[in-house]
Amino acid sequence: MPSFRINSGVQKLTVNHYSELQQQRISIANRLRQARIKTKITGRNFASQIGVPPSTLSKMEKGQQTIPAELLLIWCKALSISTNEVLGLADLEWGPLVGYVDLFRKLSSQGRELVLGHLELVAKLEKKKR
Repeated sequence: MPSFRINSGVQKLTVNHYSELQQQRISIANRLRQARIKTKITGRNFASQIGVPPSTLSKMEKGQQTIPAELLLIWCKALSISTNEVLGLADLEWGPLVGYVDLFRKLSSQGRELVLGHLELVAKLEKKKR
């Protein structure tokens, strides 16, 4: 049975905990793989870009190998996604605004500036009403 150290004691992980951890690893791996596919970059090219062998990338994208935290940051930057998205926290952070965040990301820089300008204008109008 797997275990890990916490301070001076050892806490045993139950099969349920282990299964949950494996499910989370697979969910993270799936999000990373989908983000890579969305960018239309091959696994081989992406592996080279982030400095891992293609076989290692494949195992990590299948959830068969743990992704080190420092590599996760490099991976997210390379794909222009947040770690919150990859960890499944984006929905918690943004709630119903998640769809708008995705739309905003797809805008050109000119489109983003236009949207932000409108938001600032609305914020000023709201402030005057108070």
